[in-house]
This record gives sequence, structure tokens and C-alpha cells, in this order.
Amino acid sequence: MDFIRRACISIWAKKGKSFLMLILLFVLCSLVFAGFAIQSATRASEDIARKKLGGDVTLTLDMDKLMKKMEESNGNLGEVPPLTLKNIEKVKNLKAVADYQYIVDAFAAKVDKSPVKSDKKEGDNQAGGMAIAGGGDGEAKMPDFAMTGTNNTNSLATFKNGKEKIISGKPITNKDKGNLALIEKRFADQNKLKVGDTFQLKDLETNKSQKFTVHGIYENKEVSSSQQFPVDFMEPANKIYTTVDGAMPFSHNRSLASAKYSMTDPKLIDSFKKAAADVSSVDKDFYKWDANDAAYKTMMQPIQNVASFANIIVIITALAGGLILALLVLLSIRERRFEMGVLLSLGENKAKLIGQFLVEVILIGMIAFSAACLTSEAIGQTVTNQMLNKEVQQAKDEEANTPSGGMQMATVIGGEQDDKPKGEVIDKVDVHISQQDMVEVGGIGLLVVIIATLLPCLFIIRLQPKMILSKND
Repeated sequence: MDFIRRACISIWAKKGKSFLMLILLFVLCSLVFAGFAIQSATRASEDIARKKLGGDVTLTLDMDKLMKKMEESNGNLGEVPPLTLKNIEKVKNLKAVADYQYIVDAFAAKVDKSPVKSDKKEGDNQAGGMAIAGGGDGEAKMPDFAMTGTNNTNSLATFKNGKEKIISGKPITNKDKGNLALIEKRFADQNKLKVGDTFQLKDLETNKSQKFTVHGIYENKEVSSSQQFPVDFMEPANKIYTTVDGAMPFSHNRSLASAKYSMTDPKLIDSFKKAAADVSSVDKDFYKWDANDAAYKTMMQPIQNVASFANIIVIITALAGGLILALLVLLSIRERRFEMGVLLSLGENKAKLIGQFLVEVILIGMIAFSAACLTSEAIGQTVTNQMLNKEVQQAKDEEANTPSGGMQMATVIGGEQDDKPKGEVIDKVDVHISQQDMVEVGGIGLLVVIIATLLPCLFIIRLQPKMILSKND
């Protein structure tokens, strides 16, 4: 163990070079610590972002692809394939699914009960040329009611946030089948309908009438959904909720508008999307599984950019630090040729001589590692804040310069309103150094030290004492 004693003496005797090596190893450990800490913070931010956005995945039309197809075909998109229950019947049985909701958007015309008239100016003919179903005869094809077919009205945004509430009867649930309807209070009062009564609605395309039973009555205090297009079917009082199979005959192409699945855990979203794509027969050219991905990208983009840069820092630091350390060891060995020659001529083992140099660097490295453990959290937090602030500001500038894409279309049908949480950029993260980070950084540091020390020591193995001393002379 004499080579360990010599290593300690050498460190103390060469204080300047030992201090230089200490600084180098401290910087190396600190930067690698910062990189690992940022990675840990990024993973924690991903979980936070998913929890904020909720664990819902929605199967809906991919509007980006549809717009691209329209541009490529000069506006001739053709018929969009319908989304049917048969296409997705196996998805609801996946283990990750806690709850699901189907939405059907449809229109209907009056038969025996009149809609509540919208508040429009006398002589206003804005809606005269607007038709929902085929044909251009305008008034003949204008619907009177907007319909939303669903398997669970309690999960709809308007019922969850209290804008609409049931005041009589029952909500629609998964157990309900057939032509059951939830009607608005003003429509019920005007036509003197109560729970258990029946009324008829007519399909715009086939002109066939169907009888509906009032399952419940809800109240919506909203006066009008749009003053820009004051037509009857846009009046909130004329919005009718029904079952999925009750609304399907009135929908275009007998298609679902969307299917939303709530996860048992938001972390399962990615695996669910893959599994759902495998068990369903959905046309991927027209539909997509969306987990509020745009908002998630908005939230995570800055911190992910910082994490990517941190990865590069770790790699560059490890390589550059290793090369500089190897150079310092090589210079130290060249200056200590006489010492090596004397020790080898006295019968010292070459392995122990190499071990002496290795122990010197490891001892200095342990001091540097200990100091880095105490200071790296503060350093990492400062570095992360600086980098993240720049990325956040850049993201905000890009968002401000991005065109809005023109006037958005109002939701004229009685479907579920967009209640998805909005993605706010993550502009602050807490950097912590965990025990796992210490183990990983310690392992990387030890590996760099061993390689950077052993490589310059290789030429000792091939030299004889006489050759070393003669070169020194």
C-alpha cells in the first residue's frame, strides 16, 4: 500500500497542479450534475403537464390533414369516411380506460312541436340561403333543432361546469337506449311538455319522422348562442340531447363526431394511443387520437429545448473534461520520469506505479465531487432559469408572430363545447439533485478519471528503467 502513501505525498507536494486538477474536476462534475438535474426536472414537468391537461384522449377528425388534402386536391376533398361504433367498439375495453363518451352532432326539423324563436330582427333574411342538408332551396332545408347524441350527459362540459342543469327527470347514461331526449325548459314550457311525454322530429335528408320520449328537462339561461346568425337551431332553447342511437339517424353519413376516453392515469396516454390504434379500424388519413397534444407541446417545448441542450452539455463536458484531464496526467508523467525510473529500478511494480497516478486523480476527484454535490443544485437552478427564460421568451415571440388562421367558425350545433385545458408554457422548474443523480454522476466521473489516467500511463508499461533514466539525462 506504499503507492497510496506516495500518492498523498505527491498531491501535497504539487499543490498548484493538484488545485488545477481539482478545479477541472469540480467544473466537470458540476456541469454533469446540472445536466442530470435538468433531465430529472423535465421528467417531473412532463408528469405535471399531463396532470394539468387531464387524462383524456379524443378520437376526432384531423383538421390539419383535411386542410392539407383540400389544398392538394384544389378543394375537392370527396366523402369523409364515417366514424362508426363498430370501428372503435374494442377501444373502451382497454385496461387504461376509466370512462368513455361518444358524441353525435345532428340537426332535425319540427313535426308536431314548434321551436323557440330566436331573437332576430324583423325582415332579417341572413339565414335564407343557408342550408344544412343537401339542396339549395334554403328555407325548406333549414333545421329547427340542434341535436347532440351522447352516452353520458353528465360528462358534457356544459353540465359539468353548471351552465346547464337538469331540473326534472334523469340524465342520459350508458344504460339508456332508444329515442330518449333531454329538452330545454323554455322549449318544454312553450309546448307544454313534461317528463314521459312524446314529440316527433324529422330528418332533413330523408324527411322521415321519429318519435322521442322526454327523459328529462334541463335549464340553460343563455339567451342566444350567436347574434351573427340568429336562426332557430342556434337558439340554446332548441338544443336537444339524446342517446347515441337516437341521434345517429339524423347525423350526416351516420357518423360519430368524436369519441373521448378518460385514462385511469395520465401517464398511460401514450401507450393507450398505440393500443387504440391497433384494436380500432379508424382511417388514419382522416382521424387522429388527440390527447390535447398541441397544448402539451406548447407547455413542454421550452423545457424540452433546455433538456436537449443539457444533454449536449453533458456529452461535451465528459469528452472535453476527459481530454483535458488526460493531458494534465500526461504532462505530470513526463515531468516525473526520473521519479518513475528510480522507482522502477528499485523494483517497484509497474501496476503499482500506475495505481499511484490513479489514486492521486481519484483522491482529488473525490474532493471535487463532494464540493459539487453541495453547490450543483444552486448552480443547476441558476443555469436552468437563465436558459428557460430565453426559451420561454422565444416561444412567446413566435406565438405572437403566428397568424391566428382567420376567423374561427362558431359552433352552431349542440355538441360538446371545447373544455380542454389550455397549455400555458412551463416557465419555472425546481432543480433537485437526487441520490440517483449522485450515483450516475459519480459513475460517469469515475469512468472518465480511470480512462483519462490509464491512457497516458500506457507508455510506462513499455519502458524499462534504464531507458527512462537515459532519456531524463
